[in-house]
Amino acid sequence: MIDLLRNKYSVHELCRFLNCSRSGYYDWISLGRPQHKSYHEETNQLIMKQYQKNPVQGIVKLKMNIKAIYSITLTKATIYRYMKLNDVQSITRRKRKKYAKVEHHRYPNLLQRDFTTTAPNQKWSIDVSYLLSTGRTQYLCALKDLYDKSILAYTISDFNDNSLVLDTVKKAVKKVPLSQRKGLILHSDQGSQFTSAAYHDYLIKQGIRHSVSAKGSCVDNCPIESFFSILKSEAVYLYRKITYQQIQEVVNDFIPYYNKHRLQENLKELSPYHFRRIALS
Repeated sequence: MIDLLRNKYSVHELCRFLNCSRSGYYDWISLGRPQHKSYHEETNQLIMKQYQKNPVQGIVKLKMNIKAIYSITLTKATIYRYMKLNDVQSITRRKRKKYAKVEHHRYPNLLQRDFTTTAPNQKWSIDVSYLLSTGRTQYLCALKDLYDKSILAYTISDFNDNSLVLDTVKKAVKKVPLSQRKGLILHSDQGSQFTSAAYHDYLIKQGIRHSVSAKGSCVDNCPIESFFSILKSEAVYLYRKITYQQIQEVVNDFIPYYNKHRLQENLKELSPYHFRRIALS
């Protein structure tokens, strides 16, 4: 339309009337005025085959997995276009509410929302999340290394108590020798388990620095919260009704997958396990 009328009207006026950009029009000219964007059935089948393996994958995950499996690099725009053509999309998560900072607990906040690290076992994050099923509620305690985002240890229990948290920390400590934990900070929220004397004393004995968020400020511990969000949106919430036994199986299957096979763009498109192994080698 613009090409047909540009002799009567300015390109600027036509683009404004048609609600399109002038740069897009001139890009179209530089490409030789194609009638439509190219379509490749092989590319379409490749993207859909990878998408169907795990429909919760977004554009970035599809891009990384296609590159890792087939050694083919596609742009995000290309993957988005083919997903639109096939009328598919990934599961989206609601944005979390931001909370104002509240006065701090007596334990220090050593992390201060600084989640950066230069090596494994410098900063760990721990928390407990609810697992709702058609049976009774269960509780998942997980511990995450902020360097490689791996879940070092986790425990599922019917009780949200000190034992749940201590058992999880002990599993992580058993995997990582003291020589690799020098100066380690273990950060949590202000849950009663994380501010108990038994928990604090155990960390001191293991040479771990005890760090606690400001009260009511969940963003201080968002690294482990983000894992819980991924677990639920990519695994648990796929079931409309999930039983007590099923939810344990889902968690026990997902965490090894997350650690060893779920590629992450900010880990150089590697899984947490492989990124960690390279750092420790």
